[in-house]
Amino acid sequence: MASKSDLGSIPDHLVSIEKRTDGTVIVRMHSDGPNEKRLPDAVFAFRCGDPQYAYWLNRLTATLTAEHPVK
Repeated sequence: MASKSDLGSIPDHLVSIEKRTDGTVIVRMHSDGPNEKRLPDAVFAFRCGDPQYAYWLNRLTATLTAEHPVK
């Protein structure tokens, strides 16, 4: 059974996450579908204090750690 944190998780290939120099976490949800019917990407900004900030910052950190493991 999936844990509560796994439910509704967005697949990594559909999302890009970056952290700006001011600490803002930018999340881009890539739209999917045929090019002629594809909607624009959805872009969200989260700042410290926003309810979802910690989730997206942790996800970004996990992605960076997986891409560049400490040797």
